[in-house]
Amino acid sequence: MPETTYEICVRDILDEKWSTYFLPFTLTTGDDETLLTGLVHDQAELFGLLLKIRDLGLWLVSVNPVPR
Repeated sequence: MPETTYEICVRDILDEKWSTYFLPFTLTTGDDETLLTGLVHDQAELFGLLLKIRDLGLWLVSVNPVPR
């Protein structure tokens, strides 16, 4: 799997205190969702991020690769 930038959307507002937990992803909040955007180096890293989301009980909305 080549390095790919992903946008992962969760249905919850995550404030700035969560930015360290999800490094190196950036967090962008909307009305009732947060978009995590960042570079994923391999599947293990992607699954690790998805496990963090699951462990926090967040509602996963979407996982999308960003076209180059």
